[in-house]
Amino acid sequence: MGPSSHILDLTLPLSMRTTPSTVYPGHPSVDISSHATVARDGYTVHSVHFGTHAGTHIDAPSHFVEGGRPIDQIGLEELRGRALIVDLTRGGTVGVKDRQKFEWEDLEAAWEAPHPGESLSDRVNSGAHSMLLIHTGWSLSRFPSPTSSNENFDPATFFAHPYFSVSIAHRLVSPSSKIKLFGMDTPNPDETPYGGIGGAEGYIFHKVLLGGNGLIAENLTGIDQLIKADPTGEWTVNLIPLKIEGVDGSPIRAFAYRPESS
Repeated sequence: MGPSSHILDLTLPLSMRTTPSTVYPGHPSVDISSHATVARDGYTVHSVHFGTHAGTHIDAPSHFVEGGRPIDQIGLEELRGRALIVDLTRGGTVGVKDRQKFEWEDLEAAWEAPHPGESLSDRVNSGAHSMLLIHTGWSLSRFPSPTSSNENFDPATFFAHPYFSVSIAHRLVSPSSKIKLFGMDTPNPDETPYGGIGGAEGYIFHKVLLGGNGLIAENLTGIDQLIKADPTGEWTVNLIPLKIEGVDGSPIRAFAYRPESS
């Protein structure tokens, strides 16, 4: 990257204002607190506590696969690649419903809208792209605001996110597919059970995709900005986790870039 590159951040901030209320049910809580200050100690240090799936993060195969690769064994080349971008809102003209289930055919239809006569399956098989990113608009409409008190934030509404059929996971791990990573702006590709609602299919999407040695990026944001800046979707995406030995995932700094001339 150089001065002629266009860079966009795809990461939600880890924040005591927003992140704790969006932690997946049953996962470790998030705490960010002061440990030392310049005034008292001559330097600043913070204590940060979170689970491996807090905020914008990546799932390694070991998240659901016994003996699967942990995050420190994921090569950097797998964390950087050209991305296909599917806009399920079709430029904001289509509203995504609570707990709406998307099939592969839905992704194909959303792809064809801005790419007439072009098949998403053909692009997935072409080998030119290694990532598939999905924009549902969920992080824009349901994630707590970083600038407000969020007194009216309702986790039950946040976790009523749309989700993805296992048919999509099977398509992406098929021998013809060249996609290695599936990313979206929701907290889970599977339906999240919350308050006794949902989750009947369990974690089948996770199990199939991670079982096929794929990767999953969750809670991305700003995918709509990629579409607005370059409708052709020619972005190189980087998903940078902490290199923690033996663990099943990590918060990431996710960003995309492209040359200004493209």
